[in-house]
This record gives sequence, structure tokens and C-alpha cells, in this order.
Amino acid sequence: MTEVQGGSDLGANQTTARFDGEVWRLSGDKYFASGAGLTDYAIATARPEGAPSGPKGLALFLVPRLRKDRSLNFHVRRLKDKSATRAVPSGEVEFVDTEAFLIGDKHLGIYYTLENLTVSRLANAAGAMGIAQKALLEVMHRVRHRRSFGHALRDHALIRRDLTDFAVRHAGGLALTFQAVDLFDQAWHERPPYSPKYHLARLYTHLAKTRTADHAAHLTAMAMELFGGLGFLEEYAIARWHREALITPIWEGPSNIQALDFLETLMKLGNVDDVIDRIAAPLLGRDVPGGGDAVKRVRQEVTALRALPRPEAEWQSKSVLRTVADLAQAASLYRLAETAGERYEKLGHLYLYHFLGGQEYPSWALYDSSIWGWM
Repeated sequence: MTEVQGGSDLGANQTTARFDGEVWRLSGDKYFASGAGLTDYAIATARPEGAPSGPKGLALFLVPRLRKDRSLNFHVRRLKDKSATRAVPSGEVEFVDTEAFLIGDKHLGIYYTLENLTVSRLANAAGAMGIAQKALLEVMHRVRHRRSFGHALRDHALIRRDLTDFAVRHAGGLALTFQAVDLFDQAWHERPPYSPKYHLARLYTHLAKTRTADHAAHLTAMAMELFGGLGFLEEYAIARWHREALITPIWEGPSNIQALDFLETLMKLGNVDDVIDRIAAPLLGRDVPGGGDAVKRVRQEVTALRALPRPEAEWQSKSVLRTVADLAQAASLYRLAETAGERYEKLGHLYLYHFLGGQEYPSWALYDSSIWGWM
């Protein structure tokens, strides 16, 4: 999808497609193609001859690595020298009469592309939480075996506070990710015009993609700090995992794009109260400390956002996205508690208290290592 003059602005893409009577032929450049040189098949956006400008003029194509005569079908100009994710080659790709096969209806290419992005964004969220989990495994070995001031690191109050933050963020992000996966699994078969169920699934995708990336970057940085100076050395794994985490806010659309897509999707979902009630359902009708105040706050922020002129709504959208995502994470943890037990209710309470209540974690968490779950 990514072209040098376009980036996230798919409507600016210039790669063209023409039908020669047997196959489609693509001509143009892709500036940041994942799996370049390794993949046997890729998907690519291109504009068929005569198609209008903008994103709705794009069609989606399947591009094999080899032509019918077994020669190379496209040229990888160079591979990118990246800070991390080196196991996934990213390269600049040139199409010169490249053989391609049209996917579906050429007039619906942008919708197929966005559906593919939804899947990739869900994978990005799961990957972000996986990276955070790997950093946590490294940290737990460290705090169990490293001693300072006469005690194991894990027995110091501030270390326990950091481990609590790890537990809350990781559990919340993971619960939100898999709820988003479940919602999309129920709606992926739909085609335009989409139903409210599809738009809700897409909304959750933007929430999960953005907030899990925040968590992964924060948690891997905190893991480096828990290692002290050793965490900055390449001979330990932590520095690498922090670099790996830093791509998760960027891949598949950075947070600004997620905020714009969140705003667009929010406008399609109808009554604000219905949307918030659906997100906050596990918090409603039960005695959840801070739950009522959190739901009220989110209702007010979303209502105010939808009433703003477009430029002002865009200005506020990223902040509101994160607030809605935090409500969704707390609700997901309470939902999980219904089947998985008290630990998730505690985590849900801590998430509400800290991220939506704006308060430091309560001191009772210092003495309750059950919330960590891995000790």
C-alpha cells in the first residue's frame, strides 16, 4: 500500500493497473513493502486505467513473485535498514508491467484494503502484548534473583508498584485485543454498506491497536529501567524488545490515523448512549467502584467530540480515543472476571482507579501479589 508520496494517504497512490486481455499489469513503486523478496504472493493497491482519483479509485490485486514464465515479477530496489523487526524484511518494490490478478470487484478495492488493515491492526495489537509479555518474563527472572539492600528486588515497594502497573496494563490490553478479535470474527463476512455491528468491531480495532501500542512502548521502557544500566546493553534482550515495541504505534497506521478512523467510525454508530452502554456493559447494573463516574465521563467526552466542528474534533480525537479505550479495557477485565475469577476483577478495579480515576494505584495492591498472576 505504502508509496513515497502517499504513506497513510492511500488516495495519493500513483501505481497504475491496465488489463491486457489476460492479466492485469501494474506499473509503479511501493516504498515500504513488508516481506519484500521473501513472499510468494503479495497484495497491492493500484489504480485501474480510467478510475477516479482518491482512495475509492483504488483496486486490490494479488501479485505473485514469479511470472507465468517463472521469471521474477517485480524488482526489490533495496531493503530498509531498520531499528528493529529485522526478521521481517521491508523493501522498496518496483512494478514494471508486473502480472497481477484482480481481487473481487475493482470498485470495492478500498473496502477490501481496509478490511485487510483491520486484520493487520488486530495482529499488531496481539503482537504488542506479546512483546510486552516477553519483556515481563525477562523482568520477573531479574527481580526474583537480583538482590539489593538485603532483599530481592521483587520485595521492594516501588518494584512491586511497577510490577502492578505491568500486570494492569498487560491484562487490560490483552483483554481488549481479544474482545476486538471476537467482535470482528462476528462481522468480518459483511460487505458494504456495513451494519452497526461491523462499525462497532472496527471501532474496537482502533481502540485496541492504539492503546496496546502505548502499553508495549511504556512497559518495555519500564522493563529496561528495572534492569538498570544492564537493560541498555545489547548483550541483554531488553533493549531489543523495547526497539521491537516502538514499531507497534506506527505499523498499520500510526495513532493519528487511528484517531481519524476512530472519529469517522464513531460518527456512523448512531446514539452515543447506546455505543457507550455497549462498551461499558459489564460495569453497568453492578456495584463497580468508580464505574459510574468513568462511564459518565466517557459519555460526556464522546458527546462533546461529536458536536465539535471537524478540525476541532480531529484535534481532540486522539485523547478521546484513549479514554474510550481505557473504559473498554476496564470493562473487558470485569467481563473476564465473570468466568476467570477474582484476579481480573481486581485488575479491572485498578485499571479504572488509575487510568480513568487519575489516581495512583491504591496501597492495598502492595500486599496483594495475586494480581500479578505470574508469581
